Amino acid sequence: MRASTWVFMLASTLLASTGCIISPLEHGYTECGDFVSDEPCQPGQYCVDATFNTCEPGCTSDENCADNQECVKEYGDFVGNCLNRCSHCGPDDSW
Repeated sequence: MRASTWVFMLASTLLASTGCIISPLEHGYTECGDFVSDEPCQPGQYCVDATFNTCEPGCTSDENCADNQECVKEYGDFVGNCLNRCSHCGPDDSW
């Protein structure tokens, strides 16, 4: 092997073993920003503008809500609210 191949393999191994791999976010936290250092949106917020790392209250899917919540939107709305799931309801019960 050529020396440049060895250098590449060594650098890749070092980066992977030192924690430079980005880990997934916890449920409810969503990425918002074009840069690695940008803070994610908190549960109950969604990303309005990734360029300026702007989060606003609401949700666009269950991904923006905490584990025990779901995103509920009115018909035709793009943004909804995170509401607690009904823990005592059956599959056919409604809110």
